[in-house]
Amino acid sequence: MHINGNPERILAELSQGCPCPPDGQVRPAYRRVEVYDETGPWPWPGVITAWWTRADGVDLCRLRLHGSTASRWALFDPQRIALVVQDGT
Repeated sequence: MHINGNPERILAELSQGCPCPPDGQVRPAYRRVEVYDETGPWPWPGVITAWWTRADGVDLCRLRLHGSTASRWALFDPQRIALVVQDGT
């Protein structure tokens, strides 16, 4: 658990003003991520469980952080949400 914040606050900040996508336009996914909180030095582990691209080309993701109670739709900001590179064959 991080000392300088909580996952619910971070999700609320990232999801502010994000609409829910229309039915049938969501692309299911499972991508591990690290989310950087501006108040702390360490990233929060999380998972993107779906993607949606708005008509204007902006990507949103359904994001769940470790320790949160639910997922939320958030604007995908690569400065704050880093996709974790997974090794494999």
